[in-house]
Formats: sequence, C-alpha cells, structure tokens
Amino acid sequence: MIASMNELSIARAIHILSIVIWIGGVAFVTIVLIPILRSSAFRGDESEIFNVIENRFAQIARALTLLVGLSGFYMIYELDIWDRFWEIRYFWMHAMVLIWLMFILALFLIEPFFIKDHGRIVKNGRSLGNLCKTQIVHSVILTLSLFTVFVSVLGAHGIYKA
Repeated sequence: MIASMNELSIARAIHILSIVIWIGGVAFVTIVLIPILRSSAFRGDESEIFNVIENRFAQIARALTLLVGLSGFYMIYELDIWDRFWEIRYFWMHAMVLIWLMFILALFLIEPFFIKDHGRIVKNGRSLGNLCKTQIVHSVILTLSLFTVFVSVLGAHGIYKA
C-alpha cells in the first residue's frame, strides 16, 4: 500500500529533524566541546568531562540514528525506489546509507563493546593526546557527514539528472 503524501511528509520531517540534531551534536562535540576541553583551563579533568557529555549524547544519537534509519527505509519502501541504488546518479543515497551504517556500527558496536570509556587511558596521563586523536576522528566523521548532507539535499532536489 502506498502511503499518503502526509505520511511521507511526516516521515521526511522526522528524517531531517533527526539528522539535524544528530549531525549538529557531532558538530558541537567536534568544533566546540573538544577544543574547549583541550584548553589549559581543564587540565586533568578534560577526559572525565568529555566522557560524561559524550556518553549522554551517545544515548541521544542512538535513538536518532534509529529514527533516521526507520524513516529513510520507510520512504524508500513506500516510494518503491529501491532501484535507485543501482544508478550512479543517486550516489547520494548510497552516501546516506554508508554514513548511517558507519554511525550505527560506532554507536551500537564499537563504542559500547570495544571503546566503552573514551577516557580509560587517562590513568597514564595522556588524556590531552587522546582528545587530540578523538578530535581528528570526529573531524573526519563530521566532514564526511556534512558532505553527505550537502550532496543529498542537492540530489533530493534533482540536481544530478542523467
């Protein structure tokens, strides 16, 4: 059964709102939180502060990535546009799924089972070095995410016509 335009519009609104909060949170952590914690004002406490904030945001991000996935797959299913994944001009849809999968793996598998606590190495006194590495990883992830949002908005508005 094809969903009504209202249902598809609601799904798209949920999809976009979830992405705005999720990627906005990643941007906040990357370009505001980590640089502030790396400043001299927080010597000794930076990893503890980062972990408290990052762990809280991770809970929010898990819920949002699930909403993004559910709403995205709902729209693909209802519009029956699975065949777009076979066409290069819809590369932006591949990019969205890849970014989503990357975050799903990070939030539901890598962080909880392998990293567990971003600051567990703090005991050796290298917390600023760890935050520097964390900032680099977050910067790469943020750049890929923002690029994907950019090309996806263009794609959704038909800029990549064959």
